[in-house]
Amino acid sequence: MKNPQSLAEELYKHFPTPKLKAIKDYACCAFSLIYWLGIDCSDIDAIMLVSDLMKHNALDVDCTVYWAECIKQLTGREMESLEKVQIKDLKKIKEKTIVKFSNGGYSHWVVCENGKVVFNSLKYSNCVEKGKPTEARIIKIKGVK
Repeated sequence: MKNPQSLAEELYKHFPTPKLKAIKDYACCAFSLIYWLGIDCSDIDAIMLVSDLMKHNALDVDCTVYWAECIKQLTGREMESLEKVQIKDLKKIKEKTIVKFSNGGYSHWVVCENGKVVFNSLKYSNCVEKGKPTEARIIKIKGVK
């Protein structure tokens, strides 16, 4: 998976459906979760996974992530805990972590590791390039260290 949200933008030009619009506009957090979970798939398969998560009510129609439901749907495992942590930089991010970047009222979710962005669902994100990291999600899954 490289930039599935950018592919969704391209697909929406040809197939302007409400679900594809939501995916192209708001699925960055869901795509980041898929990457964070280690699910290796193509961009089109990632879009289909997000569509399936919406169909099974693990994502809201605006792609709001229901963390426990998404993890269960994608892995069959139970989420043990989810911690929302405010951050100001990436220096302390060592392990793969889902991080929100914010810029002027807009936000975008990516995955960071060792102090840098390792996955971005968009080819270019103004939030990542010009904004700052503001939140991180520390997720623990039952039975996984």
